[in-house]
Amino acid sequence: MRTYLLLFLFTSAFLLQAKAQELISGKITDAKGGPLSYVNIGVKGGKTGTISDVKGNFKLSIPQDLLAESFTFSCIGFQEQTFSGTELAKQPNLQITLSEKIELLNEVKISNTKRKVRKLGITGRTPMVSIPTSSKTSTDIFEQARLIHLQSAAKILDANIFLISNDEREVTIRVNFYAFKNGMPAERLIEKSIIKRKILKKGWLSIDLSDEDIYIAQDFVVSFEYLPDGKEDNKRIVFAAKLGASDSWLRSNSLGLWRKNEVGGATMYVTAEM
Repeated sequence: MRTYLLLFLFTSAFLLQAKAQELISGKITDAKGGPLSYVNIGVKGGKTGTISDVKGNFKLSIPQDLLAESFTFSCIGFQEQTFSGTELAKQPNLQITLSEKIELLNEVKISNTKRKVRKLGITGRTPMVSIPTSSKTSTDIFEQARLIHLQSAAKILDANIFLISNDEREVTIRVNFYAFKNGMPAERLIEKSIIKRKILKKGWLSIDLSDEDIYIAQDFVVSFEYLPDGKEDNKRIVFAAKLGASDSWLRSNSLGLWRKNEVGGATMYVTAEM
């Protein structure tokens, strides 16, 4: 009798927990019906999110207590769309269409005098200090970021981060550039989707940006964003860090809250022509 009672209580608790979540799913496309890959979906500054796959499909479990929150669909080069959790939960198979963003580019002037190539950021690391980083769910992103100070306008030639992970699996990485406001990463500064497949092995992971025409004339935040593709079981990546190297942040879900790396900042730098 006691066994049946325990089984009943366990089953009831499981059902209550399942009911406390609303599972939404659907597809994200552009105005012509083409699928949009790697769209960030979540509550801005929140802890719940996901990302669309390469075919634009997505799934997200929304806790009942978050149904009143606003969920944003954010894709580089497109206008954001925002819906309440309640709106999303009403439709069994969502079809989300994002419109292209029309932006007037600010002209960045670089001196015609002889330019210098410099490494900006943190190139050193402290042995035995690292930052293990992972996403809150297997279908979501995580991101490591660092503030870069500019003395003059520059062309960004590459972005680099030092890895401790050495399992030699292939992952998808997106490089992002954000404005820096109120001591934190802010809105996206460069509306360009820079996505690369890379092998994880100890040492510098470098992404060539020389052909991307990235010109910046202000302090900015550069980030490495891990994009899940459903092929790996181990989602964690361990990054090198340096004690005292502040102005470094991480986040564990799409559009989520940035958290400062307190013990040591991520070993990251960009190469810039200025």
